[in-house]
Amino acid sequence: MEIKKENIKLGHQAPKGYRKNECHHINIQGDLHYCWSHDFVYNSVEEERKLYNAEPCYYTDGRFYTGFVNFYKETYLYNHRFQPISIKSAIRRTLKCKGIPVGTIVNFNKSYYHPGKNIDNSFVFKVKKENPIDIKFEINKPSYSANFSTCERSKELTDALRANGFIVSVFKENDNFISSMISTAAALNGGEIEIIKEDGEVAVAYGHGKKIGFSSHDNNLFGYTYGVESILWDEFGCFDKWSRCNQISKTTSVEEVVKILMEPNEHTDE
Repeated sequence: MEIKKENIKLGHQAPKGYRKNECHHINIQGDLHYCWSHDFVYNSVEEERKLYNAEPCYYTDGRFYTGFVNFYKETYLYNHRFQPISIKSAIRRTLKCKGIPVGTIVNFNKSYYHPGKNIDNSFVFKVKKENPIDIKFEINKPSYSANFSTCERSKELTDALRANGFIVSVFKENDNFISSMISTAAALNGGEIEIIKEDGEVAVAYGHGKKIGFSSHDNNLFGYTYGVESILWDEFGCFDKWSRCNQISKTTSVEEVVKILMEPNEHTDE
């Protein structure tokens, strides 16, 4: 049964005798994500919705750095297993962070537990004052102005998409998706793995509520062979991975491809 926010107990959750004024993690559950470089949170679902509609958003702006603090339905404003900060410091950090909606529940957690005892070590804090973001997002990442240099047909498709309201991000290197994921996981654990480079150039486009991926010539798309013969696409809220997308044959005319991608989405009101 879901607990209503108004019934949540604020402050220390542990009984007296087990309370300690420190925490190792400042955690928020839900769709909020944290921008480490500029100390603000943003709604990841709403920013992704803007992205799929080719609007300036967090994901199109190269000024911001996230770091390894965001996960599905979870974000950390502070996360250090071996360096605790005081509860007062955690509250100051939370209030300083911009964009946290009023009423948001923030958890200050410890990285240890009491063996044999069912004790919640967290401190629960509720944001009661607005600290708004004063940032206007831009589409300024260099990849959004780049184009294909080795495949004329892909270049023509990129130009046609941009002329019809899509934004297209072109990458000169075709990184293998699986090796990139393994490398990211290794980085989180202090290691390093070389990312496999596939042949060709690739692009990821957004617009009209869709995400589109295509590669030059007969190359795969980020290691997915589905991109060898096809342009891949899916709608907002439906994308899982490139191997589970809708497909348009690369032999289809550019005009027809654009027409298909501009059709109203099946799962949205567009």
